[in-house]
Amino acid sequence: MKNNGKTVYLLAATILWAFPWAVSSAPIPFGEPQQVATIPWSDGSNQGALSSGPEWLLVGGHGRYYLGSGLDFEVYGPKGRHLKTLHPIDKSSNFFGFNSMEVLPNGSIALLTRLESPQEQWGKDNFEERSKPGARLLILGPEDEVRQDKEWIDPDQPHSAYELQNGTIYSVHDDGSFRTLGSLEGFSPKEGDFSAYAATTYSPDHWLEHLKSLPVFRSGDKSYHDIKGNLHLNKGAVSYLLGLLFVEGAGPLAERGGRIYYKVVLDKNQDFINAVFVEDPKKKEYGLVELLRADQELNASHGHTLFVDGKGDLFEGVAKKDGYRVYEWKISR
Repeated sequence: MKNNGKTVYLLAATILWAFPWAVSSAPIPFGEPQQVATIPWSDGSNQGALSSGPEWLLVGGHGRYYLGSGLDFEVYGPKGRHLKTLHPIDKSSNFFGFNSMEVLPNGSIALLTRLESPQEQWGKDNFEERSKPGARLLILGPEDEVRQDKEWIDPDQPHSAYELQNGTIYSVHDDGSFRTLGSLEGFSPKEGDFSAYAATTYSPDHWLEHLKSLPVFRSGDKSYHDIKGNLHLNKGAVSYLLGLLFVEGAGPLAERGGRIYYKVVLDKNQDFINAVFVEDPKKKEYGLVELLRADQELNASHGHTLFVDGKGDLFEGVAKKDGYRVYEWKISR
């Protein structure tokens, strides 16, 4: 078998040796991380990555990298050279954040924004007079010009969670069901693939229950002594995901080719690490990508910036002394 260095395959092989119950099928293999770009830090006058770190990362065609903060995007070339600043959204309009972002095969970029705040979505009260439910889709052409600006709404459940996945716009309901609203030109909805994503990720609690049902998840007991020296056993106090201590799920990332990407926090040798857990519900295959660490001297408040392209390859932006580095994990096919 091919040696890919620090791949998910080798990680899973080690786990399989230490925990024979961990994997019941072949793991999803990713190659070792490759540094693909370094964006220099801004010194306050020159263009560059903000010291706080960007909120979003997109990897476009022709080796372009988009770093998003607030409503704006800074675009960089393959070697980290600044190309332009984009202002795709009118700053006077209501903006409650982005739901999804994708780079389309023709080089265009699709941005899906919310039309209501998370607090309003959570409240579920009659606030139509105060906010506008639904989502707004912007398509930026190959030259980053706005080519389409359209609003989408689920007529049955206007205050659904809206998702753009693989060129199709969906609304996800409170019970994990969903409605297909439409697809971009050149795309056709793959509702079977999205169904698994919607059913398992519509709420953190439901995803955790789903995770507990997988063969790569196990719970264990933890013993401790009280002040009198008596031994106690706390059943199910610890959990393991692919052999590592599981701390928490940090939210869904994307669905690509039927695979679900989910951010998790794990404990490795008594040290918290950020990772991406990948599940293929159809093939019953699983993978884990351990993310890189920012340099200790740097304090990027936005943490890890992640992006999954249409092929399922994972990209991460991370703060380093010499600049904001972008790494890629290629999925083996």
